[in-house]
Amino acid sequence: MDKISPFHIKNFRKQTGLSQKAFAQAVDLPTRTYRSYETGERGLTIDKFRELKERLGYYQDCDKNSLRAQIDYLRLTFPRLKDLDAFCENFLHCHLSEFTDQETRLMNYTHLWQRGNIWIFDFFDKSVTNDYQTCLQLSGQGCRELELLLEDKGITWQIFLQNILYSYENVRVKRLDIALDELYKGYGHEDEQIQIPKLIDKLYSKEIVLDTIKKWNITGGGSFTDNEDMEANHGLSIYFGSRQSQLYFNFYEKRYEIARMENISLDESLEIFGIWNRYELRFSDQKAQGIVEEYINGVDLGEIARGIINKEIQVYDGLTRFGAYKPDEKWQRLFGGVEPLKLSTNPQPYSIERTIRWLTYQVANSLALVTEADKILQTEYMKMIQNSGEITDRGKAMLRLLKANKHYEH
Repeated sequence: MDKISPFHIKNFRKQTGLSQKAFAQAVDLPTRTYRSYETGERGLTIDKFRELKERLGYYQDCDKNSLRAQIDYLRLTFPRLKDLDAFCENFLHCHLSEFTDQETRLMNYTHLWQRGNIWIFDFFDKSVTNDYQTCLQLSGQGCRELELLLEDKGITWQIFLQNILYSYENVRVKRLDIALDELYKGYGHEDEQIQIPKLIDKLYSKEIVLDTIKKWNITGGGSFTDNEDMEANHGLSIYFGSRQSQLYFNFYEKRYEIARMENISLDESLEIFGIWNRYELRFSDQKAQGIVEEYINGVDLGEIARGIINKEIQVYDGLTRFGAYKPDEKWQRLFGGVEPLKLSTNPQPYSIERTIRWLTYQVANSLALVTEADKILQTEYMKMIQNSGEITDRGKAMLRLLKANKHYEH
């Protein structure tokens, strides 16, 4: 029986905003018992974890709020941004001193400033050449890190983008990604979710009608040692459009990607992160600029994204008795709803959790062996291992950023 990692149990509890004692009371467990799950002294099975979630009210009203929208990538180009210190303080709400800088060749720039996954590109010799073109780039994690800074000031994405576009008239939105996550409806409700393999079947049977996008392809699937080896599956992806076009979709089985990246089972991926599929919309150049301008004028990005999918992709489920195409019920429930789809945020600080997870899964067993060997041989190999480590310059920069982030966490 799969056991939930203590690391993920603690993270789930922290997301509820409850202390260990309050959480234990909410799920009707002795505090000491619950604490032993977080420390790893006891193992918590998937089934037991589901029970705890049900006691907290999860899995109710499955059809409501089944889609979550968030900004997952942003790239802005400023033709002439001279005062980078002021830009960081007034718009990113942090100090330039919190960034590390290095040489780069990415996108023809020569200078890169990094604050975790918030990146700023410019030129080393800008004061000599008078070329002050600057680029702000946020990956998916960079978006989450910026949300933490904005939340500290009570600023939304809409206000953030309004402030930038109104203050810098020539700023250009070069790329914008919106991620629509289909949320997990709970154990036993999997047949109510959209199945990417079924969408692929519909593409071949012409039960999916595309508007302006004419090109699509499929990747993924992983390798199987036998028919039941589902954990080996990397998940399927359907791409609509071309990467070189201004509008590009990627629909994929996000739960498999999470399981692989977090080194956990598929069941753990669903129960902990609660994401079934992801529907990713990538806009570039004029399309991205138009979407952002529409957003800052009052139309929510979630609604824009769902409207674009509705326009570009129609999914059907056979014919009615009159010979007309019958709209696919699951697809309509997800993308055809009348309830407003608001942009959500998930503020996250830059962290060393990935390093901790790697140590837990790759090194912990070896360290436990060395500890026991020290007891038998009366040696101090563990102390030698600990003393042999040194913090690199990159590590020191990470520690400074972790310290700076403590100010923004509540």
